Amino acid sequence: MFQLRQLKIFVAAMETLSFTKAAKRVHLSQPSVTEQIRALEESVGQALFIRQNNRLQPTPAAERLAIRARELLARADEAFREVRENVDDSGGAIRVAAPQTLCTSVLVPQLLRFAGMHPGTQVAVQEKNSMATAQAVLNGTADLGLVHGWPAHDAKLQAQAIARDMPVVVMPPGHPLCQAADIKADALAAFPLIVTMEGCRYREYLEAVLQEAPVQPHIRGVADSVPALIQMVSAGLGVSILPRMAMDPAATTACIQWRPLSTAGAGLPICLLTLHRTPTRQVAAFIEMIRLAATGSDEPMAAIDMKHGTGRVAIADQEADGIGDIAAGADSAHR
Repeated sequence: MFQLRQLKIFVAAMETLSFTKAAKRVHLSQPSVTEQIRALEESVGQALFIRQNNRLQPTPAAERLAIRARELLARADEAFREVRENVDDSGGAIRVAAPQTLCTSVLVPQLLRFAGMHPGTQVAVQEKNSMATAQAVLNGTADLGLVHGWPAHDAKLQAQAIARDMPVVVMPPGHPLCQAADIKADALAAFPLIVTMEGCRYREYLEAVLQEAPVQPHIRGVADSVPALIQMVSAGLGVSILPRMAMDPAATTACIQWRPLSTAGAGLPICLLTLHRTPTRQVAAFIEMIRLAATGSDEPMAAIDMKHGTGRVAIADQEADGIGDIAAGADSAHR
């Protein structure tokens, strides 16, 4: 019977196709790696590698074994995390990444509540654009991410739509559309439009929604961020369309008003990003709280898996990790 140690060495050899490189990865000598692979071959009764010009060629048996080996190692890691979690259940840290708009409207409002329920857990919020949020989850610098819209497909990334964010028309106080309980897209043709920059996810969403209108509104202004867009609308330069949760209610109530926009679409998904593995108990609890917060804000929606003292709270912006200031651009917040 083989051992987990042998499987780790075997997987390293499969991924590097070199006993020398595998030895460096698992911190053993090259003769020790060779010995362990030979012992594994004896256990399974078949050759696993063919040596060709200082390079390893996996056999069909090795290809089959590699699939099961990775599964067994992943389960062993999960078991280890669960045991460690039970030993230190009251502490730990959660790292969550999201664009500035979702940090403001979804994440930050939940931090005080979470801190009260899990006083020993630290939550670090990283403000990143959508692409950087997905990358942070992939490279392990964030335990979970939250973005508007579906991320680019990656087999290692699990994306779940936890809610649908419906569009609203944003306008200055006293605007004629403020009297309407519900606004149709064709009503916007009579008013100048303020939009975010090309490539911004909210710009793409606005354009998709306006496809339902027979006449397109005239674009008067382009903003490089949602706060800048809000300021332009508040100044009376025009109206705009945003997902409702892209606005900070505390910051916008006094300077703008909004009304629901009637649309045939299902709204922009709010996606939770994680890796394909069992989260720690603290992370799972935080995920559930965020899921409830997001679905409670709009229509309920089942999760869809896309397979293609008080607690301490730290909030880091993109300058801290070399990505840039998030509030500086719509592309920083939403792309």
